Amino acid sequence: MEVKQSIPLHVLSEDSHDGVYLHKIRVIDPERLDAMEAHRDDHCNFFFQLQGESTFMVDFRQISLNGPGIFCIFPGQVHWPVSIVNASGWLLAVDMMLLGGVYRETFEEYVINGDAISVKSEQAEQLTSSLTMLETFRTDDGMPGFRQQLIADMIQVCLGVFAAIIQSSKQDRSTDHTRPARIAQQFRQLLRKEYKSVKSPAAYAHLLNISPSYLTEAVSLATGFPAGYWIQQEVMMEAKRLLYYTNLGVKEIAFSLGYEDHTYFSRLFKKVIGVSPGQFRSEYHK
Repeated sequence: MEVKQSIPLHVLSEDSHDGVYLHKIRVIDPERLDAMEAHRDDHCNFFFQLQGESTFMVDFRQISLNGPGIFCIFPGQVHWPVSIVNASGWLLAVDMMLLGGVYRETFEEYVINGDAISVKSEQAEQLTSSLTMLETFRTDDGMPGFRQQLIADMIQVCLGVFAAIIQSSKQDRSTDHTRPARIAQQFRQLLRKEYKSVKSPAAYAHLLNISPSYLTEAVSLATGFPAGYWIQQEVMMEAKRLLYYTNLGVKEIAFSLGYEDHTYFSRLFKKVIGVSPGQFRSEYHK
Protein backbone atom coordinates (compact mmCIF):
# COMPACT_ATOMS: atom_id res chain seq x y z
CA MET A 1 0.00 0.00 0.00
CA GLU A 2 1.35 3.40 -1.01
CA VAL A 3 1.78 5.81 1.90
CA LYS A 4 0.74 9.39 1.08
CA GLN A 5 1.01 12.86 2.51
CA SER A 6 -2.67 12.79 3.43
CA ILE A 7 -5.52 10.28 3.49
CA PRO A 8 -7.49 10.46 0.22
CA LEU A 9 -10.99 11.87 0.63
CA HIS A 10 -13.82 10.83 -1.68
CA VAL A 11 -16.27 13.69 -2.13
CA LEU A 12 -19.86 12.77 -2.97
CA SER A 13 -20.50 15.94 -4.98
CA GLU A 14 -18.02 14.67 -7.58
CA ASP A 15 -20.36 11.77 -8.38
CA SER A 16 -23.75 13.22 -7.56
CA HIS A 17 -25.54 16.56 -7.76
CA ASP A 18 -28.30 15.65 -5.30
CA GLY A 19 -26.42 14.09 -2.39
CA VAL A 20 -27.09 10.47 -3.39
CA TYR A 21 -25.08 7.91 -5.32
CA LEU A 22 -26.57 4.48 -6.05
CA HIS A 23 -24.55 1.72 -7.64
CA LYS A 24 -25.49 -1.87 -8.37
CA ILE A 25 -22.44 -4.01 -7.66
CA ARG A 26 -21.73 -6.98 -9.86
CA VAL A 27 -18.72 -9.28 -9.80
CA ILE A 28 -15.61 -7.11 -9.39
CA ASP A 29 -12.51 -7.67 -11.50
CA PRO A 30 -9.50 -8.59 -9.28
CA GLU A 31 -7.36 -5.92 -10.97
CA ARG A 32 -9.95 -3.27 -10.16
CA LEU A 33 -10.01 -4.48 -6.55
CA ASP A 34 -6.22 -4.11 -6.29
CA ALA A 35 -6.53 -0.51 -7.49
CA MET A 36 -8.95 0.46 -4.71
CA GLU A 37 -6.94 2.45 -2.17
CA ALA A 38 -7.52 3.20 1.47
CA HIS A 39 -9.60 6.36 1.76
CA ARG A 40 -12.30 8.12 3.70
CA ASP A 41 -15.52 9.77 2.55
CA ASP A 42 -17.43 12.95 3.29
CA HIS A 43 -20.70 10.97 3.31
CA CYS A 44 -22.29 7.77 4.60
CA ASN A 45 -21.96 4.48 2.72
CA PHE A 46 -24.55 1.74 3.07
CA PHE A 47 -23.44 -1.62 1.68
CA PHE A 48 -25.89 -4.42 0.91
CA GLN A 49 -24.36 -7.71 -0.19
CA LEU A 50 -26.74 -10.12 -1.89
CA GLN A 51 -24.33 -12.99 -2.35
CA GLY A 52 -20.67 -13.90 -2.20
CA GLU A 53 -17.97 -13.11 0.32
CA SER A 54 -16.25 -9.82 1.09
CA THR A 55 -13.82 -8.46 3.64
CA PHE A 56 -13.06 -4.81 4.36
CA MET A 57 -10.70 -3.02 6.71
CA VAL A 58 -12.48 -0.20 8.54
CA ASP A 59 -10.38 1.76 11.03
CA PHE A 60 -8.07 -1.20 11.78
CA ARG A 61 -10.99 -3.61 12.19
CA GLN A 62 -11.75 -6.40 9.73
CA ILE A 63 -15.39 -6.48 8.62
CA SER A 64 -16.45 -9.66 6.83
CA LEU A 65 -19.68 -10.65 5.09
CA ASN A 66 -20.55 -14.16 3.96
CA GLY A 67 -23.78 -14.24 2.02
CA PRO A 68 -26.56 -11.65 2.38
CA GLY A 69 -25.70 -8.84 4.79
CA ILE A 70 -25.19 -5.13 5.35
CA PHE A 71 -22.73 -2.75 6.95
CA CYS A 72 -22.35 1.03 7.08
CA ILE A 73 -19.39 3.39 7.02
CA PHE A 74 -19.56 6.93 8.38
CA PRO A 75 -17.63 10.03 7.24
CA GLY A 76 -14.03 10.05 8.41
CA GLN A 77 -13.64 6.28 8.79
CA VAL A 78 -10.71 4.98 6.73
CA HIS A 79 -11.59 1.86 4.78
CA TRP A 80 -10.53 -0.30 1.88
CA PRO A 81 -11.51 -3.70 0.43
CA VAL A 82 -9.29 -6.64 1.35
CA SER A 83 -11.01 -9.33 -0.70
CA ILE A 84 -14.22 -9.74 -2.66
CA VAL A 85 -15.18 -13.17 -3.98
CA ASN A 86 -18.17 -13.55 -6.31
CA ALA A 87 -19.96 -10.79 -4.42
CA SER A 88 -22.83 -8.74 -5.78
CA GLY A 89 -25.21 -6.23 -4.24
CA TRP A 90 -25.69 -2.49 -3.85
CA LEU A 91 -23.87 0.60 -2.60
CA LEU A 92 -25.95 3.56 -1.45
CA ALA A 93 -23.92 6.69 -0.68
CA VAL A 94 -25.85 9.47 1.07
CA ASP A 95 -25.04 12.99 2.23
CA MET A 96 -25.32 13.30 6.02
CA MET A 97 -27.87 16.10 5.56
CA LEU A 98 -30.35 13.56 4.14
CA LEU A 99 -30.33 11.34 7.22
CA GLY A 100 -33.59 11.88 9.06
CA GLY A 101 -33.55 12.29 12.84
CA VAL A 102 -34.91 8.86 13.77
CA TYR A 103 -32.76 6.96 11.29
CA ARG A 104 -29.71 9.07 12.07
CA GLU A 105 -29.81 8.09 15.75
CA THR A 106 -29.90 4.41 14.78
CA PHE A 107 -26.95 4.76 12.41
CA GLU A 108 -24.88 6.82 14.84
CA GLU A 109 -25.42 4.22 17.54
CA TYR A 110 -24.55 1.44 15.08
CA VAL A 111 -21.26 3.01 13.99
CA ILE A 112 -19.82 2.80 17.54
CA ASN A 113 -19.19 -0.91 16.92
CA GLY A 114 -19.97 -1.06 13.20
CA ASP A 115 -20.17 -4.83 12.75
CA ALA A 116 -21.51 -6.51 9.63
CA ILE A 117 -25.10 -7.74 9.99
CA SER A 118 -26.48 -10.82 8.27
CA VAL A 119 -29.93 -10.31 6.73
CA LYS A 120 -32.84 -12.70 6.46
CA SER A 121 -34.39 -13.56 3.10
CA GLU A 122 -37.41 -11.27 3.61
CA GLN A 123 -35.12 -8.39 4.63
CA ALA A 124 -32.99 -8.97 1.53
CA GLU A 125 -36.14 -8.86 -0.60
CA GLN A 126 -37.21 -5.58 1.02
CA LEU A 127 -33.83 -3.98 0.41
CA THR A 128 -33.63 -5.26 -3.15
CA SER A 129 -37.13 -3.97 -3.94
CA SER A 130 -36.60 -0.53 -2.41
CA LEU A 131 -33.16 0.01 -3.95
CA THR A 132 -34.39 -1.18 -7.36
CA MET A 133 -37.33 1.23 -7.16
CA LEU A 134 -35.00 4.08 -6.20
CA GLU A 135 -32.81 3.25 -9.19
CA THR A 136 -35.89 3.23 -11.45
CA PHE A 137 -37.06 6.66 -10.30
CA ARG A 138 -33.56 8.10 -10.69
CA THR A 139 -33.25 6.88 -14.30
CA ASP A 140 -36.88 7.22 -15.48
CA ASP A 141 -37.93 10.62 -16.85
CA GLY A 142 -41.52 9.50 -17.33
CA MET A 143 -42.94 11.36 -14.29
CA PRO A 144 -41.56 14.90 -14.50
CA GLY A 145 -44.12 16.39 -12.13
CA PHE A 146 -43.36 14.10 -9.18
CA ARG A 147 -39.99 12.54 -9.97
CA GLN A 148 -37.88 14.51 -7.49
CA GLN A 149 -40.36 13.99 -4.65
CA LEU A 150 -40.57 10.27 -5.43
CA ILE A 151 -36.78 10.04 -5.36
CA ALA A 152 -36.62 11.88 -2.02
CA ASP A 153 -39.28 9.60 -0.56
CA MET A 154 -37.59 6.44 -1.83
CA ILE A 155 -34.25 7.51 -0.33
CA GLN A 156 -35.95 7.66 3.07
CA VAL A 157 -37.59 4.28 2.45
CA CYS A 158 -34.21 2.72 1.67
CA LEU A 159 -32.61 4.31 4.73
CA GLY A 160 -35.55 3.13 6.81
CA VAL A 161 -35.08 -0.47 5.69
CA PHE A 162 -31.36 -0.31 6.56
CA ALA A 163 -32.24 1.20 9.96
CA ALA A 164 -34.93 -1.43 10.61
CA ILE A 165 -32.45 -4.24 9.91
CA ILE A 166 -29.96 -2.69 12.33
CA GLN A 167 -32.65 -2.33 14.99
CA SER A 168 -33.86 -5.91 14.51
CA SER A 169 -30.29 -7.16 14.98
CA LYS A 170 -30.35 -5.58 18.45
CA GLN A 171 -33.74 -6.95 19.51
CA ASP A 172 -32.18 -9.36 21.98
CA ARG A 173 -30.53 -6.43 23.73
CA SER A 174 -32.65 -3.83 25.44
CA THR A 175 -32.47 -0.35 23.92
CA ASP A 176 -31.74 2.26 26.55
CA HIS A 177 -33.79 5.45 26.21
CA THR A 178 -32.90 6.88 29.63
CA ARG A 179 -31.53 10.40 30.06
CA PRO A 180 -27.96 9.15 30.62
CA ALA A 181 -28.17 7.20 27.35
CA ARG A 182 -29.41 10.27 25.47
CA ILE A 183 -26.66 12.43 26.96
CA ALA A 184 -24.04 9.82 26.05
CA GLN A 185 -25.31 9.77 22.47
CA GLN A 186 -25.28 13.56 22.22
CA PHE A 187 -21.76 13.58 23.65
CA ARG A 188 -20.51 11.01 21.12
CA GLN A 189 -22.08 12.95 18.25
CA LEU A 190 -20.45 16.18 19.41
CA LEU A 191 -17.13 14.44 20.01
CA ARG A 192 -16.92 13.19 16.42
CA LYS A 193 -17.20 16.80 15.24
CA GLU A 194 -15.03 18.58 17.81
CA TYR A 195 -12.31 16.14 18.92
CA LYS A 196 -9.49 18.08 17.25
CA SER A 197 -10.23 21.29 19.13
CA VAL A 198 -12.07 20.22 22.29
CA LYS A 199 -10.20 17.82 24.57
CA SER A 200 -11.69 18.09 28.07
CA PRO A 201 -14.89 16.59 29.53
CA ALA A 202 -15.62 19.93 31.15
CA ALA A 203 -15.63 21.67 27.76
CA TYR A 204 -18.06 19.10 26.33
CA ALA A 205 -20.26 19.45 29.41
CA HIS A 206 -20.36 23.20 28.81
CA LEU A 207 -21.38 22.66 25.16
CA LEU A 208 -24.13 20.29 26.32
CA ASN A 209 -25.27 22.67 29.08
CA ILE A 210 -24.75 20.16 31.87
CA SER A 211 -22.25 19.88 34.71
CA PRO A 212 -18.94 18.03 34.15
CA SER A 213 -19.77 15.62 36.98
CA TYR A 214 -23.12 14.72 35.43
CA LEU A 215 -21.57 14.20 32.00
CA THR A 216 -19.02 11.80 33.51
CA GLU A 217 -21.73 9.98 35.45
CA ALA A 218 -24.12 9.74 32.48
CA VAL A 219 -21.51 8.55 29.97
CA SER A 220 -20.13 6.02 32.45
CA LEU A 221 -23.61 4.63 33.17
CA ALA A 222 -24.51 4.38 29.48
CA THR A 223 -21.21 3.06 28.07
CA GLY A 224 -19.18 1.67 30.95
CA PHE A 225 -16.42 4.24 30.38
CA PRO A 226 -16.13 7.92 31.39
CA ALA A 227 -16.16 10.81 28.92
CA GLY A 228 -12.37 11.23 29.11
CA TYR A 229 -11.88 7.68 27.83
CA TRP A 230 -13.97 8.33 24.72
CA ILE A 231 -12.19 11.63 24.03
CA GLN A 232 -8.83 9.86 24.08
CA GLN A 233 -10.12 7.00 21.92
CA GLU A 234 -11.48 9.37 19.26
CA VAL A 235 -8.25 11.38 19.10
CA MET A 236 -6.02 8.29 19.09
CA MET A 237 -8.03 6.62 16.32
CA GLU A 238 -7.36 9.61 14.07
CA ALA A 239 -3.71 9.56 15.14
CA LYS A 240 -3.45 5.88 14.15
CA ARG A 241 -5.09 6.62 10.79
CA LEU A 242 -2.55 9.34 10.05
CA LEU A 243 0.40 7.25 11.24
CA TYR A 244 -0.55 4.28 9.11
CA TYR A 245 -2.00 5.82 5.96
CA THR A 246 0.20 8.91 5.58
CA ASN A 247 3.88 9.78 5.82
CA LEU A 248 3.29 12.81 8.04
CA GLY A 249 5.76 13.18 10.88
CA VAL A 250 4.71 12.79 14.50
CA LYS A 251 5.08 16.52 15.08
CA GLU A 252 2.80 17.29 12.10
CA ILE A 253 0.22 14.76 13.28
CA ALA A 254 0.25 16.15 16.81
CA PHE A 255 -0.28 19.69 15.50
CA SER A 256 -3.12 18.57 13.18
CA LEU A 257 -4.88 17.03 16.19
CA GLY A 258 -4.64 20.19 18.24
CA TYR A 259 -1.51 19.46 20.31
CA GLU A 260 1.12 22.19 20.29
CA ASP A 261 3.51 20.02 22.33
CA HIS A 262 4.32 16.94 20.24
CA THR A 263 6.24 15.32 23.09
CA TYR A 264 3.10 15.42 25.24
CA PHE A 265 1.15 13.91 22.35
CA SER A 266 3.72 11.10 22.03
CA ARG A 267 3.53 10.34 25.76
CA LEU A 268 -0.28 10.31 25.62
CA PHE A 269 -0.26 8.04 22.57
CA LYS A 270 2.00 5.53 24.31
CA LYS A 271 -0.13 5.66 27.45
CA VAL A 272 -3.36 4.97 25.52
CA ILE A 273 -2.14 2.64 22.75
CA GLY A 274 0.73 0.94 24.58
CA VAL A 275 3.49 1.79 22.09
CA SER A 276 5.04 5.02 20.86
CA PRO A 277 3.81 6.60 17.60
CA GLY A 278 7.02 5.51 15.86
CA GLN A 279 6.68 1.93 17.09
CA PHE A 280 3.04 1.82 15.98
CA ARG A 281 3.97 2.98 12.48
CA SER A 282 6.84 0.50 12.21
CA GLU A 283 4.86 -2.48 13.50
CA TYR A 284 1.85 -1.89 11.26
CA HIS A 285 4.02 -1.39 8.18
CA LYS A 286 5.84 -4.70 8.61
